[in-house]
Amino acid sequence: RHHCRTLSALVSSTIRGEQQHAGGDHAFKYSAAAGLSLGIASALLMSNSNGITRAEADVTSNGKYRTLPPQKYASPPAIKPHPIEGVNDPPQRPDLPTIPLEEVEEHCDEESMWFMFRGAVYDLTFFKNGHPGGTPRLLMAAGQDLEPYWEVYRQHFRGHIVEWMEKHRIGNLSPEDKAKVEANKMQFGDMYESDPVRDPNLLGCTQKPWCGEPRIDLLTNDYITPNELFYVRNHLAVPDIDPDEYVLIVKGKGIKKHKFTLNDLKTKFPKHEVVTTLQCAGNRREDLHGVEGDRKIFIAPHWVIGAMSTAKWGGVKMRDVLQHCGMDVDAMALGEKTPKNIKHLQFEGYDTDETGLCYGGSIPIDKAVDGLGDAIFAFEMNGEPLPRDHGFPVRAIAPGHAGARQCKWLHKVIVSDKESQKPWQQKSYRGFAPDINFEEHLSHWDPETLRLDQAPIVQEMPVTSFVCNPPQNSVVGVKGATEFTVKGVAWSGGGKKIERVDVSIDGGKTFTAAELYKPIEQRRNRHWAWTHFSKTFPIPKEIQERIKKGEKVKLDICSKAMDSNFNLQPETVGPYWNARGVCINHWYHVETTLDATRPKGEIEHASNVEDEFGNTPTGGKFPIPWGEHGWKSDPKHQTDPREVIAPEARHF
Repeated sequence: RHHCRTLSALVSSTIRGEQQHAGGDHAFKYSAAAGLSLGIASALLMSNSNGITRAEADVTSNGKYRTLPPQKYASPPAIKPHPIEGVNDPPQRPDLPTIPLEEVEEHCDEESMWFMFRGAVYDLTFFKNGHPGGTPRLLMAAGQDLEPYWEVYRQHFRGHIVEWMEKHRIGNLSPEDKAKVEANKMQFGDMYESDPVRDPNLLGCTQKPWCGEPRIDLLTNDYITPNELFYVRNHLAVPDIDPDEYVLIVKGKGIKKHKFTLNDLKTKFPKHEVVTTLQCAGNRREDLHGVEGDRKIFIAPHWVIGAMSTAKWGGVKMRDVLQHCGMDVDAMALGEKTPKNIKHLQFEGYDTDETGLCYGGSIPIDKAVDGLGDAIFAFEMNGEPLPRDHGFPVRAIAPGHAGARQCKWLHKVIVSDKESQKPWQQKSYRGFAPDINFEEHLSHWDPETLRLDQAPIVQEMPVTSFVCNPPQNSVVGVKGATEFTVKGVAWSGGGKKIERVDVSIDGGKTFTAAELYKPIEQRRNRHWAWTHFSKTFPIPKEIQERIKKGEKVKLDICSKAMDSNFNLQPETVGPYWNARGVCINHWYHVETTLDATRPKGEIEHASNVEDEFGNTPTGGKFPIPWGEHGWKSDPKHQTDPREVIAPEARHF
């Protein structure tokens, strides 16, 4: 059973009854009146006399599904919301005409797309190719009020979206029509209600879809990140897949089409394991928002710092499966055969958006057939079946590549002469030049003027590092101490080894080399996994003198890593600022205070700093109010995003 939902099908006020949807190689049903997929409805109806649902019985009876592991670390402090009055209210525009509601509703196709929001009317027809979520999502809301849709995707509520839309405002609704829209506001069911329950230390940058990063002060506690703390980048709702019904389809140029069950993958091919670090291509995106002349980033999520983790993955080599399907992988890996029609390996997932579009991406075929590339179809993570958030039952793992290329809930593998044409490959993760911005260029997405040849698609990622301990905005007790320790993590894409990490406690004026820790052996150009670093600093004499006088001394701690190609992290974001917010690796600064009145080694959060999130951008502050990435920015939208939880949410 593959649980897939369509948001438009969950509009309980306008749609009734059961509908059938078929697409690609699978089909599913949904019950719009109930606002639940048939699979979930069945789980609710098939409860036993003790009130345990069938889904819960599966967890306890046959081990097919697992529940969230016991919480390993104490929960972070609760974050107090600070909604901002008027942050998303369009300004009064008496200079613009009043447009009848009926006229707005007529503009609902690709030729003309108008939208309403709190009484304002916008013409965003030009945006049809520029929306990161694709044209179908814009069409879904065309001619309608945006607010119900934004209630689902509250990352729109951070203020800069409405500010940008104002440039394309064409009119106002009358007070009567505005009241009519408010009175007849649609209410959607929740396509994310079966998403798994997460560990409190996995901090949600966005709730729908869920994008969560671990508290970085926990990262140096474990070389292998615990499954429940491994960062999660979901582009869509999490499907709930019965492993006994799972099918992987492999097809395309130069091979014979095959369908594999999960058992086929486990029994027909040798198992292969690899330890690798994954990092989202947009990690630290918030560091590019509201900087460099108040430039904004118009794509989510705005990761803060923690979208990087490490695991041991188990599965079968991609090259073994492709060979089984008829590809001469050895000849291709050695360069003896270079078919012009075989250049890329495309992936498509079982996860779909509200319009039925599935997630997808691709990697170069060279990576898949390389005998030393360690690219696998994974079904295990740290010795356990994949958690649902990480692609259960099967996902792609391409060590050294950006997380976006490593498709979860893998449905189709397609050998092709072209890269994936999905928007997440063609639009979302490109590195544009610093003079390209969203407002003038990306929102229009005009192929005649937008030089995509100058905006490469992200595959391997640049060298990076950041300090995890002491935490941001912390006070470190140094009573009687003569030294203190700094810890962090470093990694470079493409299998490059971390050769050195330099650490500074004076903001980068002076650096010294740290000690490196990597408890596993990896070969040259196969250093897929991160390196931990630590440096114990003697407290400088001048600082000791200040501490003796009772002074609390602030430090600006940062690091810069160097990989085996002698690539170094840049000091600032300016030279490489890019409108998509990808491949971010400038120095990450940690603000810390040494306090001799506190016992040696005691670490507490600075009492004069109220955090907006469990992680913090470089320098310890958000340049623009965070508001949980818009989820708690708007006073009108403060409800718990997980008010409704389906039984499948118990499946980890």
